[in-house]
Amino acid sequence: MTELAGQPGQVAGRGPSRGAAETVHFRPRRWRPQRRGLMTSLNLAPMIDVTFLLLIFFVVSTTFKRAEGLFGTRLQQTVGRPAPMLPISPIIVRLTPMDGPGSGCRIRIDSFAIEPATFGELALTLQQIQENPGFDQTTPVVLVADDSLEWDHVVGAWNASVRASCTNIQFGG
Repeated sequence: MTELAGQPGQVAGRGPSRGAAETVHFRPRRWRPQRRGLMTSLNLAPMIDVTFLLLIFFVVSTTFKRAEGLFGTRLQQTVGRPAPMLPISPIIVRLTPMDGPGSGCRIRIDSFAIEPATFGELALTLQQIQENPGFDQTTPVVLVADDSLEWDHVVGAWNASVRASCTNIQFGG
């Protein structure tokens, strides 16, 4: 190190020296901390190029199948009378109590506007409905009972449905 002329203990380009054992630290330019406040940006152009190249590759290399045609089928020919239409809705039997507690119940079959007076008539009516085209023993019979109805009336409607040979009896709400 060179000392300035006339000033002992001073090194050229620096402040006063601290003695003979002074250590000079050198920092290369690449290790210096970055200035704060500069925004760095990511170059997206190469990524967009690769994305479009992949898109073009998949579009060109894809094979498209032709639409399949109709399959020829042979339906069974029915001989005799045509098959009856299936019922659109089940047979709904509504049970509501009569005026006073402990009295009987009112029976009504929806979609048919039939009101049998007793459970015996209900069984006969259900048998007659099963004879109609589109109805049979597997047609669902839904028993819809009012909350205030006595349980004996619900059991009576169930038994009438069983006497009418109904095999699909359900409770509805």
